[in-house]
Amino acid sequence: MRKSVTAILCARMTSERLPGKCLEDIGGKPALRRIAERLAKAESVAEIIVATSDEASDDPICRLAADLGIPCYRGDRMNVNLRMWKALHQYGSGKPYVFRAMSDQPFLDWESLDQAVALMDANKWDFVLPLAFEEEPVYGAGLSPWSYRAWQGIHSGSTGEENEHVGMWLRRNLDRFQYGLRDLPHWCYRPYRLELDEPDDLRLIQAIHKGIDGEEPTLREVIMYLDKHPAQLTINSHVREKTGPYTSFTKAEIAAWRNDYSGRTIVWSDAAGLIGSIEAAHEADYTCEKCGGNMVALSIVRGKGDLRTRCIRCGHERMFYSTKPKH
Repeated sequence: MRKSVTAILCARMTSERLPGKCLEDIGGKPALRRIAERLAKAESVAEIIVATSDEASDDPICRLAADLGIPCYRGDRMNVNLRMWKALHQYGSGKPYVFRAMSDQPFLDWESLDQAVALMDANKWDFVLPLAFEEEPVYGAGLSPWSYRAWQGIHSGSTGEENEHVGMWLRRNLDRFQYGLRDLPHWCYRPYRLELDEPDDLRLIQAIHKGIDGEEPTLREVIMYLDKHPAQLTINSHVREKTGPYTSFTKAEIAAWRNDYSGRTIVWSDAAGLIGSIEAAHEADYTCEKCGGNMVALSIVRGKGDLRTRCIRCGHERMFYSTKPKH
């Protein structure tokens, strides 16, 4: 896989609920270092840039970045959008994709990031979104960078709160871009809180690292560990999400971007539970029988549920029927 992503890791020491959270110790390493190391595991990530504020309180972030050999840009505390833009143009090397990494995402799925890049390359998409219905995937799953074109739109179009919560503008303007949806594996959908935002979140994350001894765990390994040790989830089960797709947008906005999904290409990784009675019920059925590439959903026949797919590698098409066709 080509190195095509510039990851901009945004961090500040002045978090309201857990000040200095990005430097909290997790298994002997500062959280920010762990996140940077997870990013470095992605085959698609060419470079990592830390973006923080120019306030003295964020000096420790720059010192850690220097120790890790990562360039650090400092700018306006509240305008994350501008900070990212200047960081990219001062230290970036012109890669086609930009990924905003979060300092509260200690279990980001680097494998998911690579998968998104492969799909974007194959389909010339601006980004990839997780196919979600009544719930969003667990924090850190279904990641995707933005094409530089999408990033330019975000930077130039964002106003007000969109400058702080970078990416909100994109959700409000999906119809301007080419993108696809991907069905994530079932394990991505768990009611587990893996965000680093409060003291009890930190306690859970520390407990997970203590329980999973050895190398940096993949997100799937974390989920499987919690499946086996559900009692640990009580550590932060009382914490409520402050911002997110269902708290930061109005019902009308959510309806609008879900409506935009209609007609978009869907990449299926697991048929279970999403198509209903379609008889192709195994993951292998969504692998091309001729070349082994991913089969992409082109359309679902309304009223029938029949699914037409095409291989993104060789173009071979295959139809799955919700009921057996009559001969």
